[in-house]
Amino acid sequence: MTTDIVLISPHQPKTANILRTASGITQPLSISYIASFLIKNGYSVKIIDNDIENLSPIDLETRIRKFNPISVGITVSTSSTNTAIEIAKIVKKINGAIKVIAGGIQPTILPHILLKNNEIDICVIGEGEITSLELLTAIKYNRDISKINGIAYKKNGEIKITEPRKLIDNLDKLPIPAYELLPMNRYTLPASRRLTSYPIASVITSRGCPYLCKFCSHNTVFKNKVRFRSPENVLEEMKYLRKKFDVREFIFWDDSILLDKNRAIKIFNMIKEELPDIYFTCSSRVDHINEGIAKLMYEAGCRMILFGAESGSQKILDSINKQITVGQIIKAVEICRNNKIMSFCSFIIGTPEETKETLEETRRFVLKLDPDFAIFTIFTPLPGSYYFNRLINNGKIDIGSANWNDYINLLSSSAPAASVNIDLTKEELVYYQKKLFRDFYLRASYILKRIKKIKNKQMFYQTIRGVKAIIKLEANKFYE
Repeated sequence: MTTDIVLISPHQPKTANILRTASGITQPLSISYIASFLIKNGYSVKIIDNDIENLSPIDLETRIRKFNPISVGITVSTSSTNTAIEIAKIVKKINGAIKVIAGGIQPTILPHILLKNNEIDICVIGEGEITSLELLTAIKYNRDISKINGIAYKKNGEIKITEPRKLIDNLDKLPIPAYELLPMNRYTLPASRRLTSYPIASVITSRGCPYLCKFCSHNTVFKNKVRFRSPENVLEEMKYLRKKFDVREFIFWDDSILLDKNRAIKIFNMIKEELPDIYFTCSSRVDHINEGIAKLMYEAGCRMILFGAESGSQKILDSINKQITVGQIIKAVEICRNNKIMSFCSFIIGTPEETKETLEETRRFVLKLDPDFAIFTIFTPLPGSYYFNRLINNGKIDIGSANWNDYINLLSSSAPAASVNIDLTKEELVYYQKKLFRDFYLRASYILKRIKKIKNKQMFYQTIRGVKAIIKLEANKFYE
């Protein structure tokens, strides 16, 4: 039996093996949204989440052959570019007539890089639901694709890029992701964000961010336009997940759940009334949280908030255009502490303006701040970001020879992707990252605090995962 399209989430490269020790793997929402949209419009769809299944090339080939697709869509992040190409080669080995479509951040930013590979036929640029539907219709019925907006493709050896695709105005019109096509019982959250032993699910309630942080690439897809799902639409999805898969722990992947406070308050009140037995974690900017909303969030089941603190140096915060202050970071963590919500602060080290002095500021700051969890990532110039474009223009990055396996900014087992900092070498950045992890997590006071907060087997096992990741990072040696 023929399948119209198989959607595949690639496995991460081996350079992410330390990251996989600590991090969970949550549902691939991008292809799950596309799958449900295509199914709604009458097409047959299968999903292979190879990030969670980690199938060998032979087993992956067997699975694809079983589905017998006329097309295959692969979601491609920067770090999974090479593994995505490997999957495309497997598809073409099965049947050269199968159309291979690449979507995601990397094809959106660098379609010409993907299309240099003979195995990639088409790139989707930007939001994928409507474009994928039009593409699949054209492929299935052998129609011309040149008038489809938001794609790049090859014609007679030349790369063609069509008119941009407009963003979807009303997200409520999209069906909820096709969770039924995923191995739902296998997903889990990062070691530091797991709250219960119940099944988990990831949900996104909005798309886009109005801010312009220089290290971020998200807005290349969403063009700085923020669109929100209605609270009713969000609760419909959560109640479905609770009933169908017994999900009682959620993670909201919005850049900042509190971007529209009135809408967020309505969501939290609805969760409190209609789903009183669930817990969730989310992300917020430090300048969005206040005492009143934190109290409501806790009552609704929020037990952790991730803040993009980025640096303990105001000089660096200003240089990356974060538009927050060190004082706001302190206040946000204090508000969480006052309302029994765990705080998780992420920091980036090694941005182009970083110095040894600003790194030391960050080290002293995070130890004094003492959030429940902290993560320290080495700056990676991600395609689509301000810094990436600047570094290309300055000749610091050659995208033709870039090894995308190294574009992992958190717990990578390889050296940093590019030498972009004037004052700090790759070796010094790796040293400081390890030192920050050691100094923060190996304090006797911190260890004792964490032990006291372990309340069940799940939390114990997640803590062990985190410890293993830190040990692996500490033991890892890098070679050019």
